[in-house]
Amino acid sequence: MNHEVWQLIIEFGVILMSPIIHHYYLWRYKKAKKSVIFQNIKIYACLDALIGIAGIILAIH
Repeated sequence: MNHEVWQLIIEFGVILMSPIIHHYYLWRYKKAKKSVIFQNIKIYACLDALIGIAGIILAIH
């Protein structure tokens, strides 16, 4: 597999991790509503899992 594919997987992974970190910050330090934050974290965690599965599939082939 070429390096461009790996670079894209890493970039999308980082892009999808940043909202999770931001929401964690809001939850811990700004005392935002937990229900809204956890709902958003679940959405982004699912997208990160899809990126991870795609990376694993591409690594196998």
